[in-house]
Amino acid sequence: MIDEALVFHQNGEFTKAGEIYLRVIELNPRNFDSLNLLGLVQFQTGRVKESIDLFKQAIALYPVNVQFYFNLARSLEELDRDQDALSVYQEAIKLDSNYLDSYLRAGSIFQKLKQPEQALALYDAAISIDPCFLFAYLAKSSLFSAQQQYEQALQTLYEAQSHLNHSPELHLNLGIIFEDRNAPGDLELAVSNYSRAIEFKDGYVSALFNRGNVYQKLTQWKLSIEDYQKVISLDQKFAPAFTNLGLVYYNQALYPEAISSLQRALELDPTHAQTYSNLGVVLYESKRFLESLAAYDKAIEYKPDYAEAFSNRGNVLKELRQFDAALYSYGKAITFKEDYFEAYVNRGVVYFELNRLEEAMQDYDKAIAARPNYATAFSNRSNVYKELGELEAALFDIKTAVHLKYMEIKEHPIKRHVLPQTPMLIQDACEVLLELQSLLDQHAIPFFLTYGTLLGIYRDSELLPHDKDLDVGLDWNCSRDNLIKVLQNSGRYWIDPKSSNPKTYDFNFGVIDKKRGISVDFFFFKPEAEHLLSGFHHLPNPLLWRFNRFDLGEIVYRERTFKVPSNPERFLIDIYGPNWRIPDPYFDSLVTGYNLTETSKPLSLIYAYSRLFDYLMEQNWKKAYGYCVQIDAFDQERGRNQDLMDFLKPYLTS
Repeated sequence: MIDEALVFHQNGEFTKAGEIYLRVIELNPRNFDSLNLLGLVQFQTGRVKESIDLFKQAIALYPVNVQFYFNLARSLEELDRDQDALSVYQEAIKLDSNYLDSYLRAGSIFQKLKQPEQALALYDAAISIDPCFLFAYLAKSSLFSAQQQYEQALQTLYEAQSHLNHSPELHLNLGIIFEDRNAPGDLELAVSNYSRAIEFKDGYVSALFNRGNVYQKLTQWKLSIEDYQKVISLDQKFAPAFTNLGLVYYNQALYPEAISSLQRALELDPTHAQTYSNLGVVLYESKRFLESLAAYDKAIEYKPDYAEAFSNRGNVLKELRQFDAALYSYGKAITFKEDYFEAYVNRGVVYFELNRLEEAMQDYDKAIAARPNYATAFSNRSNVYKELGELEAALFDIKTAVHLKYMEIKEHPIKRHVLPQTPMLIQDACEVLLELQSLLDQHAIPFFLTYGTLLGIYRDSELLPHDKDLDVGLDWNCSRDNLIKVLQNSGRYWIDPKSSNPKTYDFNFGVIDKKRGISVDFFFFKPEAEHLLSGFHHLPNPLLWRFNRFDLGEIVYRERTFKVPSNPERFLIDIYGPNWRIPDPYFDSLVTGYNLTETSKPLSLIYAYSRLFDYLMEQNWKKAYGYCVQIDAFDQERGRNQDLMDFLKPYLTS
């Protein structure tokens, strides 16, 4: 009867096995083996408390069987009765000093109780009894590694290697220690050891998975993908492999593949908060904002104190311009993680958008205090100083941001590819322009095409494919309040909150088409003797271009007639120079516009550094180099960025 029960037990048919053990006990209440085995069934099916009484009964009937003590201690340990379990393990060791598993379990409890010396003594005792007992070496090295005593951890495994050189588990753990230590060259040593483990044990899922993780850290993404795919072929239910495969795809900006892999991971493990958060990141980068928001909400559902999910959720809400909700989400993130510098920076961006500059400055200061080398915080704080007219402070911060970002990309490999900011879609921009014309004509508000919009339509008969917005000009006497009211009442546009202050939109203000995300900049041209001034409001002086005066003529675009300067070429020469017909990758009118006023140049230099920083963030090395060239045109800055230019040069032909 017992033999039959053991077969059921070994096959995992615990109910059938338990019924037979119980029948045996009913026939012979002193059958200690059946009591012990029934206790194991109870333990294995989660009825741990019931198992304890059965093990105690078995011990009372046969107090010299060390296995009974070991099983009792495991049940006590499972219920977090660590001291009781420790006492029983020690009784087991006294009963049979060669029962090595008791040394390991007792040592693990001492580690849990933060008594490493006692744990170490037990592991050493086990090794002295059996120098080939691998698990004692692994436990000992793990203890050292947990205390960041990596040399001792490695020495322990090297000692084991003299006895067990071809052990896959040994090489797996060597790889883990090298990966954790992460000194120069350690990741390569980790790969070597994981590879040895795989040689000794074909299809070793743990070693393949860990090697894939290290390849990802080394940005050897092709090899990483191969390892994760091997893991999945061996175990199609291994959710972490799908998660990490998704992260590799994300690092290469392969967003559809990343989303598919992360969704598969969630099918296998539907309550894993971090995977939902990772999915939210990829969906956000893919501009699928509502789906991203739902993913973060799921992450928070399963982990209510998930600071990163709250912060990233705030980013989505910021993008959706739900600013109050975004501020709340960032606040929650900071509540759970007080020094969360990224949340401070992103909340600062919202405050800046809302023209709450003092609060934005406070958040950027907190971010820098928490992470003094965080380039984005300096860049964003520069924007606040610029808005306040404190140009020296703004220039210092943006130069600092550029330097910190340069040092980061110079000292560390690029951890992930970043998709460049996509230009506006020509068809979408065209529709926005045509709708805007209809709206303003309906309300008798005359306007004309200017800057990049004029350049594209006049030179190429189409909007510029690399442009980021539409540019329209208006007479200086045009009623700003009436124009804003017309735009607001249409319901089509999001209007920059700064435009609510008349002092800030005398020269310019911007809106965004809600449906298509296309920006429109409105420029008011101010008469000045024989010239017209146009540009951006700023303190202490606006950034302005000076144009020769012009009347208005007409141009046909998409079968519609638009007003333009009567001599478009004269206008375009004024700002873009005599070679305006030839596209120049190193030209930005904000920085090297031919007709920038002298008082605009200090502010122009800040814009140049700011755009240099943006392109470094985007990993657009050619554009970044172009801004170095433009900055070099400022005599007082000549050669300042030579190291950065030398670093970027190899990328210009790639």
